[in-house]
Amino acid sequence: MSLRTLKLVLAVVIASFLLSAVYISVLVVERQNALKEVSRYNISWLASQAVSEFVRLGQRLNAYGIPGTGVDKDEVQLRYDILLSRAKLLSDGDFQSFVERDPERQATVKRLAEVLAEVQPLIDAIDAPGNAVRAYTLLQPLETQLIDMASAANHYGGQRVAEDQHELIRLHWLFSGLAACLILTGIVLLGLLGWHNRLLERAQAELRTLAGNLQATSAELEDANKALGLAYKELQNRNEVLQAQEHELRMQNERFDAALNNMSHGLCMVDGDGRIIVFNARFSELFGLNHRAKPGVTLERLTRGADRTDTPGLAALRAICEQQEELIRDRRRASFIQEEPGGETFSVSHQPMTGGGWIATYEDITERRRAESQIAYMAHHDALTDLANRVLFRERLDQALAAAHRQGTTIAVLCLDLDRFKDVNDSLGHETGDELLKAVADRLRSCVRDGDLIARLGGDEFAVLQCTVGDPNDCASLAARIINAIGAPYEVDGQEIVIGTSVGIALATEGRVPPDQLLKHADLALYRAKSDRRGTYRFFEPEMDAQLQARRLLEADLRKALANKEFTLAYQPEINIRRHEISGFEALLRWKHPERGMVSPAEFIPVAEDIGLISALGEWVIEQACQEAAQWPDGIKVAVNLSPVQFRNRTLVETVDRALTQSGLCPSRLELEITESVLLQDNEMTLATLHQLRRLGVCIAMDDFGTGYSSLSYLRSFPFDKIKIDQSFIRELTSRADCLAIVQSITRLGSSLGMITTAEGVETEEQYRHLLAAGCTEAQGYYFGYPLPAQDLVFSLYPEKQPKAAEA
Repeated sequence: MSLRTLKLVLAVVIASFLLSAVYISVLVVERQNALKEVSRYNISWLASQAVSEFVRLGQRLNAYGIPGTGVDKDEVQLRYDILLSRAKLLSDGDFQSFVERDPERQATVKRLAEVLAEVQPLIDAIDAPGNAVRAYTLLQPLETQLIDMASAANHYGGQRVAEDQHELIRLHWLFSGLAACLILTGIVLLGLLGWHNRLLERAQAELRTLAGNLQATSAELEDANKALGLAYKELQNRNEVLQAQEHELRMQNERFDAALNNMSHGLCMVDGDGRIIVFNARFSELFGLNHRAKPGVTLERLTRGADRTDTPGLAALRAICEQQEELIRDRRRASFIQEEPGGETFSVSHQPMTGGGWIATYEDITERRRAESQIAYMAHHDALTDLANRVLFRERLDQALAAAHRQGTTIAVLCLDLDRFKDVNDSLGHETGDELLKAVADRLRSCVRDGDLIARLGGDEFAVLQCTVGDPNDCASLAARIINAIGAPYEVDGQEIVIGTSVGIALATEGRVPPDQLLKHADLALYRAKSDRRGTYRFFEPEMDAQLQARRLLEADLRKALANKEFTLAYQPEINIRRHEISGFEALLRWKHPERGMVSPAEFIPVAEDIGLISALGEWVIEQACQEAAQWPDGIKVAVNLSPVQFRNRTLVETVDRALTQSGLCPSRLELEITESVLLQDNEMTLATLHQLRRLGVCIAMDDFGTGYSSLSYLRSFPFDKIKIDQSFIRELTSRADCLAIVQSITRLGSSLGMITTAEGVETEEQYRHLLAAGCTEAQGYYFGYPLPAQDLVFSLYPEKQPKAAEA
């Protein structure tokens, strides 16, 4: 082979090396593209993220409303919005092509969108009871379908990655084969050089030069191969770094977009030239920008011509921008509220940025403002009658007193409550009572002037504030109108109801009376009006305060009296008219005050009922009466009066049973007297208590019979042992025929029902004779004897004074 041929072969080898280098570069580029394709296969990631957000939303719905979980409405709303954005991604890009491969996946994605649309109203009203459970119930059936789709996506992504890895392996083997070919070519070249050694010997000088050139060329190629290898490794490293950076940047962008577009506040970032840099979807939604807002557009351009559009949001944004101009100019941070004529209200927080520009957040607080206004209204008004409540009345009273002090005018406060309202509640129910209170409120509104204030202070208590009073007669006229208006009959649910009211009036000249004192004066005047005669009005007078102080002193002394053993019992005999003998004694409570002496029961019993002492006092009376009666002869009974307040005590039966057990008194010798007002309280509960007392063996008597409007109905509802005729009939028994007729009717009624009839308040011989003729069973009064302590009692009538008992 000639040197020319050898040179040609060497040229071919060098060209092969160069081609190999070029092809290696091509292989590197193909490998880079293959790696990029691998990184793009995020189908399994999207599916797993959708399942993860679906499960998180379900967890928040389950935990909502449970104390201590920390899950609130905003947390549930955020999870719902994130899941909604994930659901939208399932219908885009590569994932859409994956979904279209299988009809079940298409149905799953479609069903997910439909369920999210159904759940949205429940999420918006998550505070309503049961909405969280209903939302969770709608979402739960999709969990298995989403998990199956995520598993399929993971398998599909794995297949795509495996295909790309197979392509990378193919490129690897191509590269290795090319390198092997190069090595083989080198070996062939060495063989050629050995075979043509003789040619080299002939052209030693030329071959030496050629060998030197070849050595240099070989060294250069070797250096080039090394450099190429290093460059390839560096390129691989850079590709890996770039891929990692690209992935991290993509993740950060996705997180940023998710956080930005799921904010409950609108956000807008503007550069120093007034151009929008970043904004979120909520910003566009708040101001109705649709597709107008884009990065690079100025806010001035966005809001230009806001008056000529039908979009109120643009006008609101322009007004906000006008308020921001001064903040932008001064580079000052601030927050402010923008209220629009249509009622929309926005809260704006403005913050300047370093290097120019600013960022602001926008919140629509229209509903919050409305809710706050409603809450403020409810906090100052009665929910039932829509009148002012005690809080608002006190505030307006303070203002009226301050104005009266400045202007030297007079104001008045009128306090009133409803007579017989409790009877309506007890007999007709609280719903009827509520409707009656609404009707009363309407009538009160018709009585007052503009500028006056009506308030419901609680229950059936009302108050009226007259801000300007020219003459006290104005207050009297108003009180008379109120009494007449409220006293007129009502028709509620087909029932005709008649109630009344009493009014107390207190005046404040030049605002000199403190508000609490003015209300107290009106209450005292109301108390006086009810004490004098219901259905009237009274002005406050200074002596009323003195009477209140006296009552408070009496209350204080009364609280100590039981512990100090100041109470005693006196007993008045009850005479069996037919047998002319003492049948029993009525226990009467007496209070011997260490300073005042004997205090009348009519004075201290109502006070004891008001301050809640009557139950303890009544227990002491029952126990003391049983202990003393146990020492009396057999057959002599003891009668004890029960207060209506005491009867409401659920321990009454237990108290009576304990007193009988401790004293050893036979239950049939104890007689408990109740009035009709007891039966008015709670008919079912009262009858149950009466039957429990009857089962103990005690006798039950109805006291003051004939003074109520429903006495006969009570006799039918419970078999009383005795009825006591009220002394108001006995007092005029000899002078009025109607009283005698009533007594005769009651005695005949008692006889037919098998009940004992006892006449109270017998004071004369003539009254006694009429009762005897009327057929009355028993009599009681000063004619037979005065109340005496237990140690002074006698238990039989003196023969010379029959049927009159011996006087002490």
